[in-house]
Amino acid sequence: MATHRNNIPAHLPVFEGKNYNRWIVKMKVIFRFQDVLEVVNDGIPALAANATDVQQTANRDAKKKDGKTMFLMHHSVSN
Repeated sequence: MATHRNNIPAHLPVFEGKNYNRWIVKMKVIFRFQDVLEVVNDGIPALAANATDVQQTANRDAKKKDGKTMFLMHHSVSN
């Protein structure tokens, strides 16, 4: 699978309304490769008002992963 410089696959499987089970398996593999599957499955937990620096950094990283996930999803669904 070819990738761009930022390790995003150049050719993502596109869901066009058929073969959902096959498409979702391929997407889960891509999510796992991109290290975002946990965000897909669990979401991003809310950050407490008194969060530590470590918690804030973890939350920021989770939001980056969420953005990457959304990018992959938007490019993998037919218009």
